[in-house]
Amino acid sequence: QPIIGGASLMTTTSLNFRQAAFAQETGRVPIALITLSHPDLADDIRISTDPTQELTEFTTDTEKVYGTISNGKTYFFLPVRIKLPDETDEGPGEMQLEIDNIHRAYMETIRSVFTPVTCQLDLVMDNALDTVDASWPEFKLTNITYNATTITGTLRLETLESEPYPAGSMTPSYFSGLFG
Repeated sequence: QPIIGGASLMTTTSLNFRQAAFAQETGRVPIALITLSHPDLADDIRISTDPTQELTEFTTDTEKVYGTISNGKTYFFLPVRIKLPDETDEGPGEMQLEIDNIHRAYMETIRSVFTPVTCQLDLVMDNALDTVDASWPEFKLTNITYNATTITGTLRLETLESEPYPAGSMTPSYFSGLFG
């Protein structure tokens, strides 16, 4: 079982989630809540994959805004496609994130950030919005590309397992005293 920063990456889900996942038919909907944060952003960007409810405080006469409120935080609905990571013996895999490019402001935000963005992905069920059933914290959003219709990026964990150890090699050029 891989351990990163003291936290296990194995996913434990609620009974509610498992019942919906293993039911032959269900009316339950899993919702992905995505939080993007970066020091250069004024506020975190929160995205929901479900138009759970109308967000009346953001709705105008010309535009209705939908999203999800979970644990007191507002997530805005955007069409998103997510490929979840595989759990393997080598450690956590990569996720692919694709967001429909429906507003020009997203392009301006992407262009203003020059280092990887921290991304947390939580799964909740539509009948228990405040219960996080699975969570993938501290992914880094990298390899961001965009065009007129989509914004795509790779989500990966920065793990100590991928760092070389020991940091230096015991060679005569670096440690001549050992070979003298």
